[in-house]
Amino acid sequence: MSSIMTFIEGYMTGNAWEELCVKCYRLRYQREHYTAIPAVQGGDAGIEGFTHSGIVHQCYCPERIYSDNELYTHQRDKLTADIEKLMNNGERLKKLGVPPIAEWHFNIPEYKDPRILSHAQSKQQEVLTAKKKNPTLFAYISDDFKILVKVAEDFSPEISRIIRTNLTDMKLNLAVQHQEKPDWSKCDSQKVANIRRKVGAVMHVDEDDPDLNYVINVYIDYYIAGLEIMNNLQLHFPEIYEDLYKLEQSYKREVSLKTRMNTDRQLNQSLFNNILNEFQEKLEKDFSKMLTQASVVELKQDLVASWLADCSMEFRSV
Repeated sequence: MSSIMTFIEGYMTGNAWEELCVKCYRLRYQREHYTAIPAVQGGDAGIEGFTHSGIVHQCYCPERIYSDNELYTHQRDKLTADIEKLMNNGERLKKLGVPPIAEWHFNIPEYKDPRILSHAQSKQQEVLTAKKKNPTLFAYISDDFKILVKVAEDFSPEISRIIRTNLTDMKLNLAVQHQEKPDWSKCDSQKVANIRRKVGAVMHVDEDDPDLNYVINVYIDYYIAGLEIMNNLQLHFPEIYEDLYKLEQSYKREVSLKTRMNTDRQLNQSLFNNILNEFQEKLEKDFSKMLTQASVVELKQDLVASWLADCSMEFRSV
């Protein structure tokens, strides 16, 4: 399975990541009265926001793509600097209404090196040791204070809802790199036979026609890609998946009726093209605000491939 960040269109900037995290915390911790802290007039005191249950968080997104070791170094230094800021801003945090801090969340899109987890534990122990030595100075730190590393995957439901309800300009990019020669072993032999039979009925050409074999290969590749895309959507963006699944199931019934009611095999190709165009229009109408145009085209072909592979799309061959 791919990372949730794989599907976010474009490079995630620091400001965009912070904005996304704040929206995620608003959704998840609404009942704990989450409060965001704007980074103005002297900075944010080492946190982006806090809840009344003692959770605070700070965001970091790298400025560019780094090697795994470089990424760890930048994440480590950022965590270190922000924890130092946290320990030096007790009075300011209390004036902002921050309750005793039980959890400090380090929000990063992802990490590639587990040393960041070890470093977080090391800094956590430093904070607890400082509090033990001077409990009055660090009264704003809870006795069971924890530093937790939180990545994008931890907020999949919130990110899905934010994109689905158009609370952001971000869009998902589901387009994939297709193979010129797909791995047929990933497609059941009966489904391969179905695709071959139905594409042949649409194209009206000999079985050994090179164009026929090319189109069959393309739709087998779309079918395989579609399985992976739908699985990833279900895992990372469950609400968007449900919306798409409902639309696909609804239109699949129409497709089944349209193709079975056609009694003239000469109309197969025009009927197939009409289905493609109409389904793309439906996808664009419902999903253009949350998916890139390339994603809409990808999903259209992936789902049509699934109809060719199963029994929902039939074309008269005689």
